[in-house]
Amino acid sequence: MPRFFLVSVTALWTTAIVACGGGGGGSTTPATSASSSAGVHTSPSPAASSSTTTSSYTVYTCPQGAPTSSGTLDCTTLPLGDLKTSTSAKVGYIDACQTISGSPVVATAPWLDSSDDEWDALTKISVEGSVSWPGTFSATVSSNGVTRTVTSNGVPISPYTTGTFPIQSTDPAYQYDHNPNSIAAQSISYSFPAIPTVATTPTCLGMGRIGVTLTGVSIYNGFDGADYDAVAREIQDPCHGHPDQSSTYHYHGFINACVPDSGSTTTNSSLLGYAQDGFGIYGPWYNGKILTTSDLDACHGVTSAVMWNGTLTTIYHYVSTYDFPYTVGCYRGTPV
Repeated sequence: MPRFFLVSVTALWTTAIVACGGGGGGSTTPATSASSSAGVHTSPSPAASSSTTTSSYTVYTCPQGAPTSSGTLDCTTLPLGDLKTSTSAKVGYIDACQTISGSPVVATAPWLDSSDDEWDALTKISVEGSVSWPGTFSATVSSNGVTRTVTSNGVPISPYTTGTFPIQSTDPAYQYDHNPNSIAAQSISYSFPAIPTVATTPTCLGMGRIGVTLTGVSIYNGFDGADYDAVAREIQDPCHGHPDQSSTYHYHGFINACVPDSGSTTTNSSLLGYAQDGFGIYGPWYNGKILTTSDLDACHGVTSAVMWNGTLTTIYHYVSTYDFPYTVGCYRGTPV
């Protein structure tokens, strides 16, 4: 083995692979202006202008008490994924291409259990602000149906917004996380099979981008820069996103927070984005229940019937869950 989520179904990736330091790392260059309009599919620009707005969409949070295969979802006692690294595919872990020593961005907080085993998603605070961006996103399949090309400028399409970064000293989140990084647009472009196949052997996950949402935002794995649970410990905005040292805005988990998901007790979840091996990432609702890690395989996926390329298809796919590792545990296909 090599070591080392309504909008139309179209997407894109950048090539920079930078470890997410959450609140760590040095300051970055602030975003500069760009001429593209919010939500319009235009050529990506190296940076984008921002403006504070009022969100017109619902920010989804953990659905306390939702039915699962083993009872109901308890968002107040989610398991921490700290240091759950593995050198092979393993359920509930991340098959990491490398391990990194260090300390978590947030070591102690009211939403973290004193035993460091659990955390409370309902009381964790988020970064303030609602900043709009001229996001772009496209996912197109070649005329012969063989290749899907995903492109984006890395910032969310309208009406989706981000919090205010760097985190301001007047923001209550600042007492826990001093994230000094700014958000800037990225040039993201990937091509992979339109109908991906399962590889003989799973592939480990590196740090940095492992996928992209249908709203144009990068997806990173569930770890921070020192292999601690990034969703639980780093302070993100209401969409569960924040920037790293490369100014790349990204999600570590809960990607159905600000990516439209049709899922409910009566409707199965929809496609939220693409992993870097071409397989889809879907929301957690399936057959009236919320899927959890225990329902999935070692790469955090499952083979079942989902809408794929406009058709109900039985195909392998990843699931965005409310428990660690949140999106992808390893690549089940061949990553580009």
